[in-house]
Amino acid sequence: MSTPGDMVIELNFVPEWARRPADQSAYARFEDRPRGRGRDRDQDRRRPGDKSGYADQRRMGTESGGKKRGGLGAPRPFRAAPGSSPSESDRRQERLPQGGQGSDNRPPPIEVTFIPERRGLKPLVARLARSGRAYPLFEVATLFLSKPDFYAVKQEVIPGAADAESVFLYQCAECKVVFLDRNRAVAHALNKHMDLFYAREETQNDPPKGAFMCVARCKLSGELLGPPNYHEFNERVLELHSTRFASMSLDAYRRQIVNETDPALIEQWKKEACRQIVYRTLRVAEPLTFKRRNQVEAHFLEHYAPTLIWKGRRFVTPGVACRDLEDPHMRRVVEESWAHENQFPLKMAVSIQPAFRHLGLHMFKASGKATFVTAIVPHPIDPLQAADGIRRILECLCAHPGVSRQELVMLLRPDTAPGAMPDAPEVAATPEVVAILHALRWMLEKGHVIEFYNGTLAIPYRKPESAKADKAAQPVIHPRTTTRV
Repeated sequence: MSTPGDMVIELNFVPEWARRPADQSAYARFEDRPRGRGRDRDQDRRRPGDKSGYADQRRMGTESGGKKRGGLGAPRPFRAAPGSSPSESDRRQERLPQGGQGSDNRPPPIEVTFIPERRGLKPLVARLARSGRAYPLFEVATLFLSKPDFYAVKQEVIPGAADAESVFLYQCAECKVVFLDRNRAVAHALNKHMDLFYAREETQNDPPKGAFMCVARCKLSGELLGPPNYHEFNERVLELHSTRFASMSLDAYRRQIVNETDPALIEQWKKEACRQIVYRTLRVAEPLTFKRRNQVEAHFLEHYAPTLIWKGRRFVTPGVACRDLEDPHMRRVVEESWAHENQFPLKMAVSIQPAFRHLGLHMFKASGKATFVTAIVPHPIDPLQAADGIRRILECLCAHPGVSRQELVMLLRPDTAPGAMPDAPEVAATPEVVAILHALRWMLEKGHVIEFYNGTLAIPYRKPESAKADKAAQPVIHPRTTTRV
């Protein structure tokens, strides 16, 4: 029984579009998807002559006890959370050199590693144990990468890399988001977590007095900033820039401000200017009150930023938090690392193997290439030393690897009508069919037969007697649970 903290794990490796309702278009929001990157990644996967283990694992030939299955889908492209996609100005800044004018445009010396989250491991192990089937390890690793709740992102400065000694990471202690620039980290902490330190209160003042011929408007947000000759205009521009558009330079943001001469907009600004926002501290015995945003920033920088912003060379961030990275350089590094890992999830596969072993799962290789994970240890037996019914099943699977339960019954009992299985209530199963399935179920539970994720069957690899005799003369070394099928 699942608890409220558990995650729902679907061991269904069919593409996501195939699981959608038939009336839901897969291209409803095609214009919002990044262009080019996903297509190039798919072309890389289909490159001719690919000899990687991941390609072998995806093919799942009959030698490994499985049939080739179509429609293996990849997770959705790594994108920021809805509503937080970078603007064109952010993309321009990502292409700028990190060190300003005159520096090269090399990526920062940051290594990104995706590791599994505990909250995703336990329910997945429970599902694997209940199913009793063997699943491809790399597909399970891709499953972790497809769900931000299932993985965490480790970001660390590469030791010995060029300029690594001068590079530091800065993490927000509240949400664990990582930055390469401390000023960005401080601005993020103040904007996202201000309510933890200050209370916003609204008061009413008299409307501004004077003759105003125009009012400035922000084209990006639509907010009215006030007339350029108003004494609070510059403070209002700096406040909106720091809270909403900090990823842009101040000069670039000022170019997004236009002057409107509509009298209705001027009157609207006057009504809005009557509302005054004051800030009151929450974590002190005697609260302080500030009327200006810059006063709040100075107080936050002195009292809260030193403990809220951590400095180091290695941090771990939840996968959900990495979907909304504000630092353009960190966002680019994480996105590129995710795309590479999704294409070949070697690091994630290596990370989940010790965790799986600790939780009672076992890994084995099929044909010496593809690695599979299962809750049942493969345990080969000699058909000549088995009972008659079990021997016939083993000999049949040895001659016909990769058949399903239905096909196995048809091979052992050719006179059986199609569909004459216990799970087909419309057709009564014969006693002979029931006996075969009972024996097969016992063999699956004992590991004498392996059932793969797609329902195909195979027997574990059994070393020849001569090899066993040679091994008996050597010192006994217990290998890990890596067994060929």
